[in-house]
Amino acid sequence: MIRAIIFDWDGVITDTEPVHMEAWLRVFKPMGISFDEEEYYRCYVGLTDGDFLDEVGRNHNREFNERDKGVAIERKFVESHKILEEKIPLMPGVEEIVPKLHEKYPLAICSGALKREIMFVLKSVGWQDYFKPIVTQEDVRRGKPNPEGFMIAFKHLQQHHEWSDPLKESECLIIEDSPHGIEAANAAGMPVVAITNSFPEEHLKGANEIVSSLGDAVEKCLKL
Repeated sequence: MIRAIIFDWDGVITDTEPVHMEAWLRVFKPMGISFDEEEYYRCYVGLTDGDFLDEVGRNHNREFNERDKGVAIERKFVESHKILEEKIPLMPGVEEIVPKLHEKYPLAICSGALKREIMFVLKSVGWQDYFKPIVTQEDVRRGKPNPEGFMIAFKHLQQHHEWSDPLKESECLIIEDSPHGIEAANAAGMPVVAITNSFPEEHLKGANEIVSSLGDAVEKCLKL
């Protein structure tokens, strides 16, 4: 029985991976670094910004120190914000489904995105009170595939909601879209549904269920 839900953000609730990719390309252009969509989705989806910069550095023979990372991440936030101000790219069906889930389940977010990026979108659609907690890259030492973020979210759900009996890991469903996220969910001991928004089914084999949309995830695993 599922009693709580932890969502990934990019590729599950919002279609912001293209936004992140475009923002990073704008940041990297003066440095002479570029990559295509295939490289982005193969190498970088699911990483925190810091891990992303490390991986880009390895792939493009560039080293980013901590100061470089801080400057690049801030510039990327500014560019992302410019794009998001034009349009909030929610995934199909999310706008109808999330409010219904909020009425029935405690909801949380665990993402490698920046908290202010997430809050900008949530406030834009009036969902700023739907998800507690919101665990982001600022809250963890190690991003996915490490389970630290999911464990922080689970413990908060366990401690800050009234339960007739304690919430168990097996009762907390994770909704993901990336292999790193699935690996982290498995390490946390929680069931995970993978949506094929960012990766094909063959890359998501570690999930308990693989579906094509949030609507399918609800139909298979949740009750509304």
